[in-house]
Amino acid sequence: MTSARPLNRDLLRRIRVMPEHQTGALLDLARRCTAPASEETQAPLMLIQIGGVEVEGTIKGGPLPLRRCLQLGLRRWVLGAPAPCEAEANHLTWLRKRLFRAADPLGSVTLHHLGFPSRELLVTRAVHGALPLREASAAADSSRRAQLFAEFGREVGRMHALRFLHAELHPGNVLATEPCDEPGPGFGRSLIWLGSAKGGPTAWRRGNLDRLEDDLGAWFSLAADWMQGEDTEALLLAYAASRLANGRPVSGLPSLVSSIQRSRRRELARFERSPRLLGGAEFPVAGWDPDVGRLQRLWDLGAHWALRPVVSGPDLV
Repeated sequence: MTSARPLNRDLLRRIRVMPEHQTGALLDLARRCTAPASEETQAPLMLIQIGGVEVEGTIKGGPLPLRRCLQLGLRRWVLGAPAPCEAEANHLTWLRKRLFRAADPLGSVTLHHLGFPSRELLVTRAVHGALPLREASAAADSSRRAQLFAEFGREVGRMHALRFLHAELHPGNVLATEPCDEPGPGFGRSLIWLGSAKGGPTAWRRGNLDRLEDDLGAWFSLAADWMQGEDTEALLLAYAASRLANGRPVSGLPSLVSSIQRSRRRELARFERSPRLLGGAEFPVAGWDPDVGRLQRLWDLGAHWALRPVVSGPDLV
């Protein structure tokens, strides 16, 4: 078993934790965060004690590069911004309180050294059998594909109606599984939302994130290669219907598509400047031009009402 540094008072003062209601996981996370690197500490799954019961969690994070440490430290001092794993845990909790099927954060730990964050971990409850949306849709029939992309549009539309910007909406951060049959956040939904450390309920106010359509521009910058025309139609119609049902309608389908295209061009320009952002994948196709006339005709015929938009309810206490 890997030995960890003792958790003395000085060390604990440098650990910032988002415990939520699972405070029993604190020591397990802290020891994991401060232990020397090994196969055990690098494993993607771990068992943690919550209320005397072992729960399997998925781990994200690790040591931070020096430049990133300095950036995060300055952002914390100047803006009061939390470290990425803390922010992601807060945002996932925010989404779950509003009945989105987001990953369940079990705990987050950030280790500071000389006032700068040096290492961080986020543990979310493990979900077995979930696949990235691209793989799940490729294995599904046409009816199931339409359901998945309609749910994607509904949920993103509801996020935006609530002024929540995901800001990391790429195919790896959306998982698909069987519809949730347990009462609580995400009941009846198939998609599981990850990421969002850079977003949040106020991120739409900041800098280049002032347009909510930037989320969809980022999505289509990577997903346009493999999404079919029917998938795009189901997504956009469900998005517009969800915005309408939740009291923040889009100005019109043509303007929505135009704003997504502008945002997508900005994303492609960013990939040209920094190809490493693609993670070794091929460069996305340059053109994305959905049939706006067909979309408008489907909207006028009421096709969007068949997609059953989800209306936001009151926050859970």
